[in-house]
Amino acid sequence: MAREPSPTVSRRRLAAELRRLREDAQVTGTQVAQVLDGSSSKVSRMEKAQVAAHREDVARLADFYQVRPAVREALLTLAAEAEGKGWWDTHSESLSESYTTFIGLEAGAEKALTWQNIVFPGLLQTPDYARALIGFGDAWSPQPPTQIERLVRVRTRRGHILEGPDPLSLSVLLEESVLMRRFGSPEVMRDQVRHVLRMAEQPNVSVRVVPLERSWVFHGFVLLKFPQCEGLDALHDDIVYIENARDAIFEENEQETFAYERVFHRILAAALSEEDSLKLIGEHAR
Repeated sequence: MAREPSPTVSRRRLAAELRRLREDAQVTGTQVAQVLDGSSSKVSRMEKAQVAAHREDVARLADFYQVRPAVREALLTLAAEAEGKGWWDTHSESLSESYTTFIGLEAGAEKALTWQNIVFPGLLQTPDYARALIGFGDAWSPQPPTQIERLVRVRTRRGHILEGPDPLSLSVLLEESVLMRRFGSPEVMRDQVRHVLRMAEQPNVSVRVVPLERSWVFHGFVLLKFPQCEGLDALHDDIVYIENARDAIFEENEQETFAYERVFHRILAAALSEEDSLKLIGEHAR
């Protein structure tokens, strides 16, 4: 059984396909706007995934572009999915816009590659570690205890994507310093490191450590990869998510995301083997 489709990803897939169909037909946004009895700015927002394209509009565009029946069905399916709500939407008031977008993208990804040189990745954090980490961030923006608990619940809920019959494939590169850097009590850290060991036993989770003497001075990032949508030609490009103390940015340009993937594999070449990595993690747990 597959995961529930992500409205965030469906909206972006639909936007990319509508843009490709218009460009292949060699028509302008103004001409498309006439078909929809709307404005060219509406067409632009639809093709940039800034607004969801309604099924009625998608049906009219499918007729206008004279797509094959299978493509029409795939487009209407995406439109229906894009109008849905993800579990993260119920927490949107507690989350930044960039973090909400990231969770929606993560929910529809097939694979995630992440390099972390400060903290353990969110998908592998225990509630106590997450709580200590978020509390540490109060130096930047103090938050009430209830808000911290909401953020902890969201981070824990994200971890469910690694479970079930269609889990996310997660490849983690950890700088050795992450194992040494303490957030919370020694007990919190011990439980956190043991949790990583348990998660690394899953076939869809790979954790490798980069020794300090081989480490790269490169900011942590997450590279999300997406499956091809059956029946459609437009690919959903890779997306890189880079989080800092105050906000986060997305890199979506193909040249940029390709560069980040190359960086990931260069760091991977410096990492210990999975077996040696887990031994080292185990030593820190003890």
